[in-house]
Amino acid sequence: MRIAVIGTGLIGALHARFLARHPACTLVAVCDTDIEKAQQVAGELGCRAYGDFETLLAAEQLDAVTIATPESHRFEPAVAAAHRGLKILLEKPLGRTLADVDRLVAAMRAEGADPAVNFILHADPRFARMKEIAAMGGIGRPVSTFARRRGTRLGIEKYAQWTDLLSSTLIHDIEMALTVNAAPPERVYAEAVVRACAPYGSHDAVVATLRFADGAVALFETSWVLPPGQPEPLDPAFHLIGDGGSVVIEGSSMGIRVLSEQGYTQPDMAHWPIIDGSIGGALARSLDAFVDRARAGLPPLVGLDQARSAEAVVDAMKRSIATQAPATVRAGGSM
Repeated sequence: MRIAVIGTGLIGALHARFLARHPACTLVAVCDTDIEKAQQVAGELGCRAYGDFETLLAAEQLDAVTIATPESHRFEPAVAAAHRGLKILLEKPLGRTLADVDRLVAAMRAEGADPAVNFILHADPRFARMKEIAAMGGIGRPVSTFARRRGTRLGIEKYAQWTDLLSSTLIHDIEMALTVNAAPPERVYAEAVVRACAPYGSHDAVVATLRFADGAVALFETSWVLPPGQPEPLDPAFHLIGDGGSVVIEGSSMGIRVLSEQGYTQPDMAHWPIIDGSIGGALARSLDAFVDRARAGLPPLVGLDQARSAEAVVDAMKRSIATQAPATVRAGGSM
């Protein structure tokens, strides 16, 4: 499968490095408006570099693209790739606002495209097993969900200028909570702390509740305030409680602890560990699933409808914070 990567920031560069080694892919090119960044990645991986997606798509014969641009620049390359009939993997979130998301979803539908959206928790074996247990009724009916995703202040330094805490970080857990709770989401109440992120119109920390149509509830906690030197760079958890049991997932280090003269660390082994130059973890398995499903003509692991549902909850949280009141989750197609 001849594939290109559009956007060579942190995640896009990881896409490219993984796909360059994939036995079922030829990484043809990478693209970034920062052409020097694209050239650096291309030079390392032995592919071509482009400074704009229009030139890339016109010049190359492709089967697929992954799009890892900032969400404010995702619509145009996604529609252009869909118009050419390519298989598409979109990084999340899909847009800066729910209106932007709905515009992209409508455009994809108009082109007959069925892109995958890269919610990598689905490719984490712990979450995949939890989904199976919940689907088989192994914990009875879900009653409550607790999700925590705490990052360090590096999140503010790296991401706050172009994205926000809810859209970039907590959305993973929101989408997973929607997956394991069969009933649709109805109502959100959220409170935020705004300090270091005030110049960006965003939040340092958020605590939110979500009520589902069947009466089940979820509690979310997220922040970008931990010190950069803390042992575990990302501190996540996910607890699913049912009336017949529970599933509890903790941490991202997968149990490894390292003590050296430099200090004590718990390296992230769950999301995208780099070992011997190869990308591993949930990101690698998610990209692998995209390639396998695209080649086999199977539906994506996470599609537009699931992604849009998570974006609608993010939107409700932001409205609740702004109004200091509960907010109703907007159904599909509502602006």
